[in-house]
Amino acid sequence: MKRRRLFLLVAVILLLVGCEDLASLLPEEEEGPPAAFVAPTPVPTFPPALTTSARILDRGALVVGVRYDLEPFSFIAPDSQLAGLEIDLARELARRWLGSPDAVRFVQVRTDTAFDHLTEGSVDLVLGGVIHTQAGEANADFAGPYFMDGMALLTFPDTGIRSLGELQSSHRVGILDWTESLEAVQAATPVTATYVSYGHFFDVLDGLRNREIDVYADQHHRLVRARRSVAGTTVVGQWTWAPVAPVFRQDDPFFANVVRLTMQDMVADGTRDALYARWLPETSPPSLTMLPGQAPTPAMEASPQRRPDLDVIERMRQRGSIAVGYFQDRWPYSADRADGVPTGFEVRLLERLAELWFGSREAVTYVPVTEADATNRLAQGEVDVLVGTWVHTRGRELGWDFSVPILDDGVSLFSLEVNSVEGFDGLGGQSVGVVVGSAGEAAVPQLSQGVGMNAVGYPTFGEAVAALQAGEVIAILTERRPALDIHFRQEGFYITNQRYTYRPVAYMLPEGDSAYRDLFNLSLMELEARGVYQELYELWFDDPIPSLGAWPGIPTVPLVVNR
Repeated sequence: MKRRRLFLLVAVILLLVGCEDLASLLPEEEEGPPAAFVAPTPVPTFPPALTTSARILDRGALVVGVRYDLEPFSFIAPDSQLAGLEIDLARELARRWLGSPDAVRFVQVRTDTAFDHLTEGSVDLVLGGVIHTQAGEANADFAGPYFMDGMALLTFPDTGIRSLGELQSSHRVGILDWTESLEAVQAATPVTATYVSYGHFFDVLDGLRNREIDVYADQHHRLVRARRSVAGTTVVGQWTWAPVAPVFRQDDPFFANVVRLTMQDMVADGTRDALYARWLPETSPPSLTMLPGQAPTPAMEASPQRRPDLDVIERMRQRGSIAVGYFQDRWPYSADRADGVPTGFEVRLLERLAELWFGSREAVTYVPVTEADATNRLAQGEVDVLVGTWVHTRGRELGWDFSVPILDDGVSLFSLEVNSVEGFDGLGGQSVGVVVGSAGEAAVPQLSQGVGMNAVGYPTFGEAVAALQAGEVIAILTERRPALDIHFRQEGFYITNQRYTYRPVAYMLPEGDSAYRDLFNLSLMELEARGVYQELYELWFDDPIPSLGAWPGIPTVPLVVNR
């Protein structure tokens, strides 16, 4: 009986004290109040070389690291049970992978110990409010975000404050003195408001509830918790963005594929949105990259036993260059000039990566490839990367790794310049060409709704272009690559900037070397930060420059390949 009372007392302490530990969701906030209780780390029972999915199958349960003090994400409810968005998310993963939502165990972790738990093997996955940062890439792998943290405001609608730009000097802004909220607000607006400092989370809530302050400025994760306590408030004006994502071990590609594709499945079938409606009403879920294609998510039972042992960086270090498999005829992405020199947007961008890694843009070994032999050369280690508009699809995700997307080869309208077509308005009853079996043809059923256009199929893109020039069709609905190949080399054609489908193009890499993929991604983000990526994109294309979606922070590893 005493043990039961002691347990209930600990649960109450966690509810009262643990709430103040919300600050440690972000690495830079780890100076905040400490966690009330940390469960001991279990001793690993599986060898490190064993894949995560194999040990899940052997155990018959998924082990997930969570926080106990992050309402409404993961917290101890009044009934002494764990509850929250992350808890339900973990149960849903267990249901899909193991057939039962109860086939999951929870281990308490802190933000600063989450990576250690993964390395030690005491957890399979962390759903503990961990921000996907550039520094974090050195310790773990991440799936797409399930929540977007960042600085925002909590206020009552009648204040008229909907964004940071609407703050006035007369407004009273509440902040927690153990966070960096004051600095974040002052750095983002020139307005000198009246700042009211509080030492405890519940104090700032009382201040807002009693109208002692007009607005509470803080990280989004704390504001959604606060909104649950202060009726009638709403979160507005988020101005920074930090992706909160599932975390798992590096160099474990099968499990990484299962996690990433399952998260996409949950978006596609509405499960993710249903969980948001339960735990985060009035909060919009983050945008998640949905890879094109219909390849099914692998079953857990198909798991390999051992993680791969691949070191591409050492291979490049020994060679003194990066070996690039490239297409010789894919303008403007990857092609040979008239003098035989490789060129194109992806080639030139890769040369800048080589300059970052080796100190020279010439530290590139070019290997011509074809559709028939490209992936085999990558698998055999003859090349370290493939370039030339490789679209990152669900099917390819199952056999290869990819960098972050560097451009979008989505479906667009291609027409003659003298009779340019900007969009589907006014196309009713007119003929539009598509290539049989292409992404353009696949998009017709959705795009033609309410338009009434007549889609005419052609065996090849060349035949579709001939039909366009002959006036048989007014435009061609096509992936951008073949259209830009003609548009780049010939005058008289027009292609819209609008993409009607998403087809992410990325550098294609060997599967299972997280350090190598990290080197690619972090280096691309560095080139974007320097303006190099934008400069090259503007040189080769005339549509708006896309964003690589850089993760917060800076890398903790040098972006250099030493010999």
